[in-house]
Amino acid sequence: MWIFKARLIWGIVAGAATLVLVVTGALVILVGGLASTEQSNQDQAQSGCVGGVNAVPAGNLGPDGEVPEGSIAGFDTEQIQNARTIVAVGKQSGVPAYGWVIALATAMQESALRNLDYGDRDSVGLFQQRPVSGWGTVADIMNPVKSAQAFYGVAAHTGNTGLLDIPGWRKMQVTAAAQAVQRSAFPLAYAQHENEARALVAALADGVSAADLKATATDVSCTIGLAGISTTVIRPIQAGLAVDQGNYGNSGSNWANMHTGNDYSAPCGTPVQAAHGGTIVIESGGGWGWAGRWLVKVQTAPGNLTTWYAHMQSLSVREGQMVKAGQVIGQVGSEGNSTGCHLHFEVHPHGGGYLQDQVDPAAWLTKNIGKTLEATKQAAGLPGAGQVGASPAAVSGPQVRLAQANIKVTLSRSRYRSDLAEVMEHGPDFVSLNEAQSRTVSDISVRGYGTYRASADEYGTRSQALSPVVMWRTDRWVAVDKGTVQLTKPVTGVKNDNRYATWVVLASSDGSGRISVISTHTMTSPANSPQARKDEAQRGFAKLAGLAQGLQKYGPVLVAGDLNSPYPRNGGDGDPWGPKPLMTKAGMTSTFEALGAPPQGWATHDGGGTIDWLFGSNATVTAARQATFKLESDHHGLVADFDIRGQ
Repeated sequence: MWIFKARLIWGIVAGAATLVLVVTGALVILVGGLASTEQSNQDQAQSGCVGGVNAVPAGNLGPDGEVPEGSIAGFDTEQIQNARTIVAVGKQSGVPAYGWVIALATAMQESALRNLDYGDRDSVGLFQQRPVSGWGTVADIMNPVKSAQAFYGVAAHTGNTGLLDIPGWRKMQVTAAAQAVQRSAFPLAYAQHENEARALVAALADGVSAADLKATATDVSCTIGLAGISTTVIRPIQAGLAVDQGNYGNSGSNWANMHTGNDYSAPCGTPVQAAHGGTIVIESGGGWGWAGRWLVKVQTAPGNLTTWYAHMQSLSVREGQMVKAGQVIGQVGSEGNSTGCHLHFEVHPHGGGYLQDQVDPAAWLTKNIGKTLEATKQAAGLPGAGQVGASPAAVSGPQVRLAQANIKVTLSRSRYRSDLAEVMEHGPDFVSLNEAQSRTVSDISVRGYGTYRASADEYGTRSQALSPVVMWRTDRWVAVDKGTVQLTKPVTGVKNDNRYATWVVLASSDGSGRISVISTHTMTSPANSPQARKDEAQRGFAKLAGLAQGLQKYGPVLVAGDLNSPYPRNGGDGDPWGPKPLMTKAGMTSTFEALGAPPQGWATHDGGGTIDWLFGSNATVTAARQATFKLESDHHGLVADFDIRGQ
């Protein structure tokens, strides 16, 4: 679903044996290109391990990392001084020496180590950074210290992604790590400068060894467990060979509901690898025509982690074949509903179907690359156990109570705990909390309740990922699965629009079934903001709706949160970028729509807005009653009872 950009057309030539590039005035011949990489991958596929492709050659360094005589010949005083600056900034910022190599190779490619006041469009400086892309002012970028800080990701003048922001960069090839920062139209061009960059670092910095100037490990693991036991996660296309279009959750004419995966643009013929171990499932014909001749799935076990691969032009696997992470399964193509060469990649943690349980592939990869995932096993005695491939039974019959409370982040701990105690006075089965990012674990803990939110170790102690919290009564419910999904990404010039949803699947302790609860805190109202911000909000609600619809596979779903979009009290859909139409399409109905105004009136905020919502899946849930209650926070508490129906 991605239109191939003209500046990337060169990549199609990579199927030939030789690429010829003209870089900084010199004719450079790269033998092999992508074709040799593909062949190498295929040669090693039988072992299930694509190893060695990211190995870093020693180049012209001596055995102890020393620089042989004359190795920096050809660099003039200006270039050496700029190289010294780049190395010094990296050292002062605590960047490992391998990062200095990446930075120098990047500057060699972009500017030949010269502080240029010109470039492609508005690009200037050592790294050819663009003011229009948020790298700073021209003065910032023309300052070698500031431009180096920006490349490393330690600058105060820009929030753009730098090297230290790239997960696993120390394991990447030089060219892959450089491309992750630069996002160049020529992602493989940095590789030609690796050896010279290492030589320069060794000449300019004391105390570095050859090992310091190499990647710490290959990016592709060779210690893979068999499917159904454990599996290491890798990229579906080798690092540096594809561009992530970041279009999960998008809406448009190409997609009937929402874009349920991510598109990774790469030249047709680029090898596609299994992102983890598993068994091959091949879907074709019928409703799978959008994927091309085949939709390939790698399944760890029925009802467990499954990834999807679409639009491939050829396959290297067969139905039922067991593969390991990194094994080549096919080639990038443009088959089916496609407008250019790319891989459509989906992640389904629970093995669901279309619009069921899919998550943002980019976020999932960022979280899991390099990790070994244990296959989920059905717990003895839980509904669905022993029925291979069957969905767990849903809770049926009881009435449950859900409470929502956005307790203001600036309240003191004592006032926060007072508000939380007020919430608990209503005896909820489940609680959704918002603005909890600055709260400790003890702040959000209540005797008799389990609590889940995102990990501070992973996201940072004040990240918006920690804002939504799900709580549940431990005498009635057991958490059997949980996770956090990013809904919206930053929009230039606007604060606090990284927003998330946290979800928990719970099994009833009496064995009656399962129910899912989602807590979310969506971005501050974009009502008076530019259209780009409204579009991002709409994408966020589409992702929330997709998550809710996917979890319906397991039975009833409840959603709660401060949605920062007012309920349309006078009918209609409300904000054109808002939640009502998308959640309705996902089979979710708000308590306001089902019951009208709470007895206390519409307001859920001191300002009079009705911006805190509760939803239930209308196929399995009926809202029975609701109420609001005052808190010290600027938001009111919202509570509702839901009758659970059989499916």
